[in-house]
Amino acid sequence: MNHKLLTITAICATMMACNSKDRVELPGTVDAEAFANNVESISVMNLQMDDDWSLVQFPEMAVGDNYFYVLEYSQIRLICFDKQTGDRVSARTIKGNGPGEITMYNTMFCIGDTICLQGSWYKVLAYDKDCNFLGKIHEFEEGFFGYEIRPLASGGFALISPQHPGDVKSLLVTDKSFNTISEHFSTPPFRMYVGTSATAPFYSIGDTVRFFYCCDNHLYSLLGDSAQCIEFVMPNPLTPEIATKESDKMFEYDGLFGDLAESGRFIHFSYNLDQKRYASLLDKYTSGIVSVDYGKQNQGTSDLVIDFFRKGTIMLTDGKYIYSVCKNSRMAEILEGHDDLLDARLKQTQAEYHACLERNAEYIKGLEPEERDAANVILKIKLKD
Repeated sequence: MNHKLLTITAICATMMACNSKDRVELPGTVDAEAFANNVESISVMNLQMDDDWSLVQFPEMAVGDNYFYVLEYSQIRLICFDKQTGDRVSARTIKGNGPGEITMYNTMFCIGDTICLQGSWYKVLAYDKDCNFLGKIHEFEEGFFGYEIRPLASGGFALISPQHPGDVKSLLVTDKSFNTISEHFSTPPFRMYVGTSATAPFYSIGDTVRFFYCCDNHLYSLLGDSAQCIEFVMPNPLTPEIATKESDKMFEYDGLFGDLAESGRFIHFSYNLDQKRYASLLDKYTSGIVSVDYGKQNQGTSDLVIDFFRKGTIMLTDGKYIYSVCKNSRMAEILEGHDDLLDARLKQTQAEYHACLERNAEYIKGLEPEERDAANVILKIKLKD
């Protein structure tokens, strides 16, 4: 990869854009009903279930134009589904040392309907919908720092590091050949990564890139060629310095952001505040923020909607939808036994859930009771535009 030298003007412009950051106070407006009202729909993906993915704790996912990919991480088994029908198209175990195989992987993403896996840090391998190996799209030089790759609408890539040792930028933008075009954000150095959710703390949508830096209370965004940095104002914020010196006490501080996703006009994330867990929706256009305290539960329609965030696990986003996995037992807790609380949105969700159970009835019937409870249901959550 060619690290082209940026001009002083370009570097200063990037740093100024981050330094002249916006400030948003958390938790903002705490209102469960307002939070739930921003959720347009919760759809159930009626995917064909089998042992390859249905009982995996946190299946990795990627969304193509026409296909949906799931990865079982222990054997690195790739499964492809038709997005429209939910039918399983193909599957292949790619763990190994042979051609088209990897011994470990770092991240996965789609370019059109091609699924790409970043094996370890260096090789990026591509497969088609039939899980056939198409070839290596890039191999980084040995010693390359561990950036995560996300495609951009421009045809290039964003290389994102939610942690770094301090001598590199946190975000690189490259062309389609992985030559560096620009570098962005000097975030605080921190050598240890603390994961607070199964969701990757970064994503790209079109030519927009957003990420959280580990143990830091800022949201970093690159909007085309414009850098943005939002500081989340909290009474007792966790910083990389505090996390390094007092790692055993970091949960006593405010922060530890996770569940980063985007849909419609909102950016979703969760965090600790005053030793409670909150989730927030940040309006991209007004910077208004509405939050919910996960510890406060009221028996009502709004709380059932919030339960899909509280009891599910956000895995990724494509800007239109937030994709989440929810255990079968949790789905039943939310949707069954209180039909009087289900509004039109949730009645639609319930109908789709029942259709998924009906489609996979024979498979579910063959599971042990604890396996039936643990079976994965994949959701698409759409927030309002």
